[in-house]
Amino acid sequence: MTTAQPKRRVALIGTGGTISSIGRGSLDLWEYMDAGRKAEPDELLLRFPEVAAAAEIVPVRFRALSSAAVGPADWLALHSVVHDAVSREAPLDGLVVTHGTATLEETAYFLNLTLKVDATVVLVGSQRPATGLSSDAALNLVNAVRVAGAPEARGLGVLVLLNDEIQAAREVTKTSTLRLETFRSPDVGMLGYADPDGRVAIYRRPVRRHAPGTEFDVRGRADLPRVDIAGRTPVPTARPSVPSSPRAPGPSSRRRSPPA
Repeated sequence: MTTAQPKRRVALIGTGGTISSIGRGSLDLWEYMDAGRKAEPDELLLRFPEVAAAAEIVPVRFRALSSAAVGPADWLALHSVVHDAVSREAPLDGLVVTHGTATLEETAYFLNLTLKVDATVVLVGSQRPATGLSSDAALNLVNAVRVAGAPEARGLGVLVLLNDEIQAAREVTKTSTLRLETFRSPDVGMLGYADPDGRVAIYRRPVRRHAPGTEFDVRGRADLPRVDIAGRTPVPTARPSVPSSPRAPGPSSRRRSPPA
């Protein structure tokens, strides 16, 4: 007689993004960001009841915003929320963080450098809103929970899960605004798959240092040091440069590309 395995215990932390976006209808796959409505983790569990079948879920409300608005202050706050959840909700097998795709790779990389928890942390997003026709939100979320709770995923650092593919936070990047297969690890490839049969298949393991075994520790910090980057061209241009004023900091910009 086979003994039933106990459910894994996984915290679900919400930050917003396309995966939690509520559009105007099933064909709203582009302008849903203008609606301004984002579901919290407990609301996503009601919308996608299959997630609760994959693990015992502990929903944690954090933020509900577009990832284009996520920055260092949010990284530090999320860092604290992850540590608090691991302490408060022990024992946890893993944690899933829902996130917009515009800056998902930056958040994942920061956590991969700074987290000091042994539980598996998986960041998950989607290219189509939760309410969209043929949305990838539901299956991505189910697979992220499966990976977060899987013993096979332990010790790999922070992970990113979309389109059935398990990627290392240090190596992954977004390559397309609209396509479902947008997240890639160009040089060395993905770590493995969350297969349709529920199996988590890992084909390689990162060898470079990652959470929790890095030298970076930001626990207790209220902010991060500012580092400016000055761009220069190898050939002088015909137009003279305008000196910057110490009283008026220059504008900064970041390329924004929905979905977020």
